[in-house]
Amino acid sequence: MLCLPLVLSCEADDAQGPEDYFDQGDFIIELDAQKSPGKGQYRTVLQSDETLTVSVHVKTDQDLESLKIKKTVNLEVDESFGNGGTLEVQASGSSFDYQFAYEPTVADVDELVGFTFTAVTDAGKTQTSDLTTVVTLSPLDNLVTKKWVWTSIKHVNEDNEEVINDCEKDNAFLFNADGTMSIDYGAITGTGNCGFDGLTPYANWYITEDGEFFVMEKYNVFTPDIIQEERYEIVTLSVDQLQLSLEIDLTVLGLGIETFLYTFKPEPKD
Repeated sequence: MLCLPLVLSCEADDAQGPEDYFDQGDFIIELDAQKSPGKGQYRTVLQSDETLTVSVHVKTDQDLESLKIKKTVNLEVDESFGNGGTLEVQASGSSFDYQFAYEPTVADVDELVGFTFTAVTDAGKTQTSDLTTVVTLSPLDNLVTKKWVWTSIKHVNEDNEEVINDCEKDNAFLFNADGTMSIDYGAITGTGNCGFDGLTPYANWYITEDGEFFVMEKYNVFTPDIIQEERYEIVTLSVDQLQLSLEIDLTVLGLGIETFLYTFKPEPKD
């Protein structure tokens, strides 16, 4: 029974307390990010097309000399960052603020990315805080890593009637990072409603600056210098679905301005 209080005391010492969540003392490095358990531990989550921005506040009772920021990937120093893996910023005074910014790359996606912030005083005293960063693939970056299979065409004006042809269901659109594009027509091609596959190749694609429209450029093989533009309104752009809406003038067929909703699903590129 005499051992019980000692055990409970040890468990209490090991438990996380307020001091483990908030930096305290006469030498601190505070980051404008989500606080994690452990002194000087922070975390943040962002997509691969976003910029990581973190406000860094250093406070000490001595004059500061520098702030060093080291990047690691899976606990290994990323030597492509800064100078051999470390970015050094000159600091001064006993209170210093710095705005840290980092542009992630697709190589950071789903990796253990860390930044260690080390403040150094004129007297050589140091203090550190760590930022763990989780980078997820953005829908736009994901777009060029997959092939997008054409699964549906809904005629919106006609109660969303499905109008995709069977021979179109194995068509896959490939959007390249350099802005070029192509279509893999699959096994069912060159017959029936798909008899003219390849007659008007798609050449380029881009998304407008306002993010509202997905533009595809194509041409007829007999008049390659004449570029035709298809401007789709973006309905859904996510990592698991692409939906584009297109208005087509069918007044010559006795109809009106008809709207069609195109749906694509991603599959791994071959």
